[in-house]
Amino acid sequence: MSTLEFVQALEANAQGRFVRWHPLLWRELLDGSAQRLAEALDATGSDAGEAEALWRTYLKLGAEAIGLGYLYPESAGRKNFFTLAWSNLVPRLLAQVSPTERPQVLAQLWNLGENLESAPPWVQRLFCRVGEELPSLENIESRLRERTATAMEEPEKQVGYSAHVHWVDLSREDGRFLPGPLHFLAPSVVCVHDRHRGAVAGREAATQGVWLTEQPMLLGAMGCSETPEVEKQGMGLLSDVERGDPRTGEWFSSAANTWRVAATLHTSQWLVVLVP
Repeated sequence: MSTLEFVQALEANAQGRFVRWHPLLWRELLDGSAQRLAEALDATGSDAGEAEALWRTYLKLGAEAIGLGYLYPESAGRKNFFTLAWSNLVPRLLAQVSPTERPQVLAQLWNLGENLESAPPWVQRLFCRVGEELPSLENIESRLRERTATAMEEPEKQVGYSAHVHWVDLSREDGRFLPGPLHFLAPSVVCVHDRHRGAVAGREAATQGVWLTEQPMLLGAMGCSETPEVEKQGMGLLSDVERGDPRTGEWFSSAANTWRVAATLHTSQWLVVLVP
C-alpha cells in the first residue's frame, strides 16, 4: 500500500469509528508534526523501511488520539501531555533516539499520555511543564516520573525563619490574573485562584499552579474546581518578609504547610513564596 493509500485508508477508518473525529486536526497533524518527523528521520539517514514503518505507527496512534480526544488543536488554547508529545517531542527528538529503541519510546509516550488523561489536572500540567524542558527522549518515562515524583512527596526540609523568599510573577501566564485565595494541592504545589474570575456557568475558575521548588516553576491553569477561603496562614514567617522587603503591602491571603508558605497581596500580581 502506498503512503497516500495508507493515509486515506487510515482517515476513512477513523471517520467511521469515532464520533469525535476532527478532520481539521487530522490535516494539521499530517501537514505539520508528521511532516517534521519524516524530515527529521530522513535527515539522520534512517533506514527507509524502518522510518516509514515508524512514521505509519505515529500516524495510527495520532488518529486514535484525535478520535479519543487526547490531541488538541493549536487553536484550543489547552495543553495536555499527549499534545505536547505528539506535536513537539516526537517530531523534534525521536529521530535522535537509537533506531532500535524508537518504537519502544513511541509506545512509552503513548502510554504515559493516555494514563495522564485520567490524572488530576495539576498532575497533567506538571508533566507538561517538565516535559517542555526535555533535551532528549532517552529513558523518557522514568526520567519524567522521577522528576515529577518530588512534587508529590513530602520534602526533606521544613520551612523556618531562615527560609528563602521568592517573588513569582503570575502575570507571565495571564496578564489579567489578580491573585486571590490559594491552597496546596500537594506538599510543594500551590494553586492560586483569581479573586474575581470564579467558576461561572460551567466555565472553570481562573487559576494558576506553582511548583514550589528551589526555583519555583509556573504550571499554568490548574482546572481546579475548589473554592478556597481567604485565609491568613504562616503569618509569623511572612512578617519577616514584610519587615525586610519594601515591595510587600497588605497580605490578601496566604497558605502554609510544614514545608512551604505562599501568599498573595492586595495590590500585586506577584506570589510571595517561602521555601527552606
